[in-house]
Amino acid sequence: MKCVPLVFLVLWSVSSATPRGVSNEDIRDAILSLIHMFRDSTDKLERHEYRERVLGDHLKKALSSLDKRQRTLEQNTNVIAATLTRLDERLRNLETKVNQQSNDKDKNVYTVDTMQGSIQNWMTNMESLVYNISNRRDGPSGGNERVDAMEAALSARVDNLASSVERLEVHLLRPTSTAVAAVDTTAIISHIDTQLARLQTAEPEHDWHSMFLGALGGHEHALTEIKQMTENVARSVDALATKEEVTGLLNNTHEQLQEIKYELVASTDKGFLKVQNKLDDAHKSITTGQEELHKTMTDASVLAEGFYSDVQKSYEQLLKEVKGLAKVEQVMIQTADNVLDTKRRIEYGVHQILLEIGDLVKLQMKDLNMTVNKRFDNISFTILDNQNGGLTNLSSKIEHEISQVWRQIGIMYQQLTASAGALDRLQQQTDAYVNGSLQTMDSMEGKVGQITGRMGEVDDNLNYLLGRLSLVTQEFNQIKSGLGEALDSIKSSFKTVQEQIKDVGPGPNPIPSEETDVDNQV
Repeated sequence: MKCVPLVFLVLWSVSSATPRGVSNEDIRDAILSLIHMFRDSTDKLERHEYRERVLGDHLKKALSSLDKRQRTLEQNTNVIAATLTRLDERLRNLETKVNQQSNDKDKNVYTVDTMQGSIQNWMTNMESLVYNISNRRDGPSGGNERVDAMEAALSARVDNLASSVERLEVHLLRPTSTAVAAVDTTAIISHIDTQLARLQTAEPEHDWHSMFLGALGGHEHALTEIKQMTENVARSVDALATKEEVTGLLNNTHEQLQEIKYELVASTDKGFLKVQNKLDDAHKSITTGQEELHKTMTDASVLAEGFYSDVQKSYEQLLKEVKGLAKVEQVMIQTADNVLDTKRRIEYGVHQILLEIGDLVKLQMKDLNMTVNKRFDNISFTILDNQNGGLTNLSSKIEHEISQVWRQIGIMYQQLTASAGALDRLQQQTDAYVNGSLQTMDSMEGKVGQITGRMGEVDDNLNYLLGRLSLVTQEFNQIKSGLGEALDSIKSSFKTVQEQIKDVGPGPNPIPSEETDVDNQV
C-alpha cells in the first residue's frame, strides 16, 4: 500500500515534466539500468526464498528425528513389555512343572504302597500254589500221562497244519492250479474240523485240557479265515478275462485308431483350403491399399500447392507488418526523452520499496523464530512428561512383578521342603519293611532293586528341578541386567535430545553471513 502513492507521484512527475532531446545512448543506458535493477531484485528474492526453504528443510529434519526417537522409545517399551510377558509365561510353566512333579511324587508313593500290598498277595498266592502242587504230586499219575499223550498228538497235528498252510501258499502262487489247491485245502480243513470236533467231545480230565481246547479253538478260527481267503482267490481267478476277450479289445482299438487317422487327414485338407482363402483375401486387401495410397498422394500434392500459395500471402503480410514496426520505432524515439526523466525517480522508489521489504522480512523472521522456539520447548516438555510417566509406571510394574516372582519362589521352596519330608517318610517306611523279615527279603530282592531304581529317578528329578531353579535365577538376573541397560540407554538418549535442543531465546538472533553479504551489495 505504501508503494501506491510513490507510483502516482512518478506518473505525475512524468506527465508534468517538459520533454527534451534524448539520444539513443540515453535510452540504452536507461534500459540497461532497469534490467540490472530487476535482476538484482530477483536475485535477492531468490536468496530469501532459498533461505526460507533451507529453514523449512531443517525444521522437517528436526521433526522427523524427534518422531524417529519417539518411535524407538515406543519400540523399547514394547520390548520391555514382551520380556515381562515372557517372564510371566516362564514362571507359569515353572509352577505347572512343580505341580506335575509333586503329583508324580504322590503317584510314586501310592504305587509303592500298592506294590507292597500286591507283593504280599503274590507271596500268599505262591504259597497256596506250592501247597496245591505238592498235593497233586502225591496223587495218581494216570492223568499226567494222558495229558502228555494229548500234548504230543496236538503238536503233531499243529505240524501237519503248518505244512498244509505252506502247501496252500504254494498253490496260491500258481494261477493255473487254483482249483486243485482249493480242493486240497478244503479237504485238509474238513479233516482238521473233524479232528477238533472229536477232541471237543472228549471229557476234560484236567484244567490243562480246557486250556489246550481254547488254543485249538483259536486255530480253528484262523483256519476258517484261510478258507474264506482261498475261496475269494478262486473267485477272482474265475473272474479274469479270457484270451478271446483280449483279442476283441485289441481289434476294437485298432479300428478306432484307423477312424481317427481318417478324420485327421480330412481336417488337414479343410485347413489347407481355409489358408488358401485367407491368402486370396490378403492379396485383395493389398491391391485396394495401393489404390488408396495413390489417391492420398494426389491429395497431398494438391494440398502442397495450396500451402505454397498461403506462404506467399503470409510473406506479403509480413512485409506490411515490418513497415508498421518501422513506424512504431519512430514513435519509441519520440517517447524516449521521457524515460530518462523517470529513470532516477523509479530507482529511488524501488530502493525505498526494497528497504521496506527488508524490514518486513526481518520482522517476520523474528516472529517465526519466536514461534519455532516456543513449539520446540512445548514438544520437549511434553516428551519429557510422557517419558517420566512411562518410566514411573514401568518401575512400579517391575517391582510388582519381582515381588510376585519372590512369592512364587517361596511357594516353590515350601513345596520342595514338603517333598523332602515325604521322601524321608518313604525312606523310613522302606527301612522298616526291609528290616521286617529275612525270608521275605530274599524273595523280594528283585522288587527292592526296582524300588531303589525309582528312588534314583526321584533323586534325578530333584537334581533336574534344582537345575531348572538355577536356570530361572540366571534368566532373572539376565532380565534384570537387560532392564538396567535399557534404562541407561533411555537416559542417554534423553541427554542427547536435551543437548541437541538449543535454547536460542526469544531474539534478536544473528543473521547468517550470506544475508549480510547481500545487504552489503545493495
